[in-house]
Amino acid sequence: ATGSSKTVVAGTNVGSPPMSTLAFCPVPHTRRDQIWLGVGLSLGLGLTRLFRRLLSSSSSSTSAPRLPSGNVKLYYWPATGRAEIVRMLLAEAGVAFEDITFEKPAGLQVYRDLESFMAVKGSVAAQKFFVECRAKGGNSTNNTPMLEIGGQFYTQSTALYRLAARLSGLYPQDSEAAYVVDNILAHCEDMFPLCYNALFGRELTKDELANVMVPLHLGNLERLLGLHGGEWFTGSFSVADVRVVDVCVHLFSRALPGCLVPFPRLTSLVERVMARPKIAAYLASEQYKKTDKFFPL
Repeated sequence: ATGSSKTVVAGTNVGSPPMSTLAFCPVPHTRRDQIWLGVGLSLGLGLTRLFRRLLSSSSSSTSAPRLPSGNVKLYYWPATGRAEIVRMLLAEAGVAFEDITFEKPAGLQVYRDLESFMAVKGSVAAQKFFVECRAKGGNSTNNTPMLEIGGQFYTQSTALYRLAARLSGLYPQDSEAAYVVDNILAHCEDMFPLCYNALFGRELTKDELANVMVPLHLGNLERLLGLHGGEWFTGSFSVADVRVVDVCVHLFSRALPGCLVPFPRLTSLVERVMARPKIAAYLASEQYKKTDKFFPL
């Protein structure tokens, strides 16, 4: 009969696995191995956290630039209108800016009535100003409001609101919060023409504005503010809060004094925003006082 034979390698035991199999063992057997494993894990986690912080800091600095401290100009009528939200955002950011406008004809006020508005708009100074704005802004329309930052011109009102908000850190990066902001800005755009329509007699009377549109639109904003805690629309201060206060203060409260009384959340929001130190300083300034404001209807 034949028998099997095994070759024995010097220095090994019969039946033992090859040495290459024992070169690495994932389980630390000795106290020293356990210590070194702990040191390695701690060092790796620490470097990972440091890298993430550096990456986050770099991303924030590139994605959220800030407005320059000077050489900022805002082109608009000598009035609040669609430019006032930009002025308030610049003020909140602590950015000094120059209002570039035109001289009104003596004795006229932009918002007194339709006749006064059209006389201001048709004046030689206004038409010359609009021609210059078209040339600088590059659009065939009047390009107001128009923002100039370091020689670069920016146009279209709602785009300006978002630009100024992003550059001043008042536009959220979180997608859900950004949606809330865009939603509120859209509500304000729907509301904006109403007081003008009543002033100019464009299919809206003062009674309809007061008894239909105010409860509808301001009531909706009151509800939306309550959904997010009642203090700020996104839970923290943003361009949405500034825009709502702008519309409430410079349009509705001036056209219909006392119209905010039934809306306590909006009333408190107005007080909070207008009490912010930099905005309060701007509202008390001569720069603010010399712009035309809406008249009571």
